[in-house]
Amino acid sequence: MRLPTPVALAAAILVPVALAAQDLPPYVPVNPILASRSALYAQPMVPAARGWHVRTVIDYSNAIEDDISIDHRRYLLDAEILQADLWITHDLSSRVFIVGEIPVRGGYAGALDGFLNWYHDLIGIPIRARSERPRNTFGWTFTLPDTQVNRLRPGTFLGDLRAGIGVRIGRSQLVATLTAPTTPSSADGWGRGVIGTSLALTSNLLRTPRVLLDGSANLGFTPTHGALAAYQHSVFVGSSLALRWRFSGSQAVFGTFWMQSANGQKTGWGSVDDAEVTLDFGGLVRFRKNWPELQLGMTEDLMPRGPAIDAGFKLGLRWR
Repeated sequence: MRLPTPVALAAAILVPVALAAQDLPPYVPVNPILASRSALYAQPMVPAARGWHVRTVIDYSNAIEDDISIDHRRYLLDAEILQADLWITHDLSSRVFIVGEIPVRGGYAGALDGFLNWYHDLIGIPIRARSERPRNTFGWTFTLPDTQVNRLRPGTFLGDLRAGIGVRIGRSQLVATLTAPTTPSSADGWGRGVIGTSLALTSNLLRTPRVLLDGSANLGFTPTHGALAAYQHSVFVGSSLALRWRFSGSQAVFGTFWMQSANGQKTGWGSVDDAEVTLDFGGLVRFRKNWPELQLGMTEDLMPRGPAIDAGFKLGLRWR
């Protein structure tokens, strides 16, 4: 399966020239319904280390959401979504560190619809919304009681930059970050449009030579703004439980269970007004001792029930 050119371009841009990252990969919600409002994300424990440490994570997802309200208004999201992040951390002291994220984002008509229709038919779980839509056609439209919104296909663009500071407290850490409204106007609806904030308390619940288990509690605030302010939440809460199991040598599997409060309110669509539950999982492979660790995985939306992020494919690298 060949991914579109923007994925290859983002991979080339975001491959770092050196250094290191966390024991567990970070998770940023892929669904633009959430990412366009909340600045919450799952920040793993950052080990104390000298120098600058770098990690890249690239997600490429196929999304289909076709929701009808009680009063017969339609919400449609049909797109393929690129999410590529360059993560940078640096210790200021043994306890204090800084963290930054440079995000590349994209929304496309895509090329995976036919493959996914075949795959769902093969496993006996057809997705009606996907099979009824024309293949590889972008669409993000919805009708609210007082307005009709039609989002344009944005292509590839720079998302909202993130910067923050963290403090280690025993087996825990507290990380506060801000996101800047750097998403261009040509990608209207994909960025927050205002400064977003996130406060994450992460604790190491278990650490053995083979098993790492972290949990987090998250709080964020993004001011309401624009024509859709009446349908936006400003306060967001989230939590995560993340596991890494080293089953052989340097090879491991990981999983992050992420829960987050809703992005919207009073829209009439469960896909917008309900809380989100997502599983991010995969393998962490190091082929040789001095090589970077390769992250391969997938992202699946568990709730709200029904079509959402149909399939998300993940590729990442980290340097010690």
